[in-house]
Amino acid sequence: MPGLTCLPTRQIDNLAMLSQKTRYAIRAMQHLADHYGEGPVQLAMIADEQKIPAKFLTVILSELTRAGLVESQRGRDGGYWLAIPPIDITYGDLIRHMRGSLALVPCASRYAHEKCKNCLEEGACRTRALMLDVRDRTAQILDGIRLSDPIAPVPSFAEDSV
Repeated sequence: MPGLTCLPTRQIDNLAMLSQKTRYAIRAMQHLADHYGEGPVQLAMIADEQKIPAKFLTVILSELTRAGLVESQRGRDGGYWLAIPPIDITYGDLIRHMRGSLALVPCASRYAHEKCKNCLEEGACRTRALMLDVRDRTAQILDGIRLSDPIAPVPSFAEDSV
């Protein structure tokens, strides 16, 4: 839009909508989906190929195992694999599991609803109405994409400007 300027660059990770843990979980699940049906995948292989710290990956995979999305086997020939077919896991489900919600604000969450602190009454809050719409559109997109769907990497924005 004419006349609008960007805010100064700031630490983006502080504003991230997805935590590092959630992003690592997505990458680990994508890796397991890529190897679905091939048997156990060793943690070290996932950590190395996906650039995820092994100790953090252990915590993430343990959580995903407890959730029933991943199974594991100990031992020399052990590892991790998807507990259900990748076609049955949506990115929306995965992100909800890791974050608790797709909403950007607690009052717009369908599954983890909380009244916002220092806010207007929910029925009178236009920000909440906007965030509900954003949440619903986000859910529509993420619930329509499955781990089995091909997703091709895209160039970084820095590469676009070259």
